[in-house]
Amino acid sequence: MSSLPPFVSPEGAETRLWERDAGGALGEIQLAVRRVLQSLGSPDDTLLCLALSGGPDSLSLAAALVRVALHHPHPWDVSCFTVDHGWRPESAAESQAAVQCARELGFSSAMVLRGESGGGANGPEGEARLLRWGLLARAAVAEAKAQGKDHAVILTGHTLDDQAETVLLRLARGSSLRSIAAMREFETLDCKTGLPLRFAWREADSGAVAAVDLSLARPLLGIRRELTQAACEQAGLVAVNDPSNRMEGPVKTAAGQPLPRAAIREQVMPALAAALGQDPAPALARLAGQAAADDTILGMLAGEVFWEVLSDEPGDWEPGDSVKLELTVIEGYKYRDLIRYSAPVLRRVVRRASLLAGARADSLTAAHLRGVVDLIRDWHGQGPLTLPGITVTRRGNFLEFSASQNRSDSKQQPE
Repeated sequence: MSSLPPFVSPEGAETRLWERDAGGALGEIQLAVRRVLQSLGSPDDTLLCLALSGGPDSLSLAAALVRVALHHPHPWDVSCFTVDHGWRPESAAESQAAVQCARELGFSSAMVLRGESGGGANGPEGEARLLRWGLLARAAVAEAKAQGKDHAVILTGHTLDDQAETVLLRLARGSSLRSIAAMREFETLDCKTGLPLRFAWREADSGAVAAVDLSLARPLLGIRRELTQAACEQAGLVAVNDPSNRMEGPVKTAAGQPLPRAAIREQVMPALAAALGQDPAPALARLAGQAAADDTILGMLAGEVFWEVLSDEPGDWEPGDSVKLELTVIEGYKYRDLIRYSAPVLRRVVRRASLLAGARADSLTAAHLRGVVDLIRDWHGQGPLTLPGITVTRRGNFLEFSASQNRSDSKQQPE
């Protein structure tokens, strides 16, 4: 038995509380996990892939999965993956300890995924996320193929507190409604990058249908962080306390400052609670949920409008090819169509066309989208617009999105 966190304590090994229905904190997490699994369909063709960092959130999720997924009349196949970013000298040993802990809990398939994130434009946190999601996605797809599964679902331990911190980060950046929606409980993912597929039809239209459908579920998005810690204590599980998540930790921004999320967690959230006289996290999480619901409706409407105005659908179309929109129907809209062709909907149509033509998602701003919408609604002969990676040109009643001649490759920033 390992003495390096995460590990199962002697008391935990004796009771093995995670193998049965539990009360208290672990019981609440079991209920949350059970609700999510019930929405995933049949275990027969789906592989569950747990992203296990060894912290209390993912460790409590692992404990709940043992009873809900493994010790079930119709059990699920579950694989555990631990990503070693190589940030700290002890991270390799901690990753191995997480794998050993998973096996002691009862998971037969557990492995370490290793990689080092470079010093890219997305900062330490952003580059680490790109690395992590890419490793998880490729490992999940490979394991699902090996087991003959059609679907793979990555499960993460993101909590309500993580959601609240994400909302504050997005608000501080002046983000859109889509960004304020923050993390979704369910997402469809790209099989190579692990990033959310905003347009699920993209691969099918380009003829590159994936052999395995990859998605993401966050069962603990309504659970507080303190509950995951209590669940670990209840079950006799000792979690990793990663210093990289703290302001005084070893990972800093390029300017040598604490990581923004760590600063929000340790300084901003307590200051907000003191100023408001109440915990702000539940309200921030509710805001994310409301924004997600509104954004979903606007996105569905934008999808209808996009297909309505798309000029052609070449059979050999691939992401990065030019996209042409025919604007006659928008030019002649009636009063009853004010909502259908409103600026919020058109911005989403423009964003969709821009990304499909090869725009760099991490550099595409609200100002860019507004400029293109002006080409639609207030065109008086103005020339082409240059967006990150593409050029947008209006000719008569047609709006064309085409890749820039000097376009350089760029990575999309994950959620």
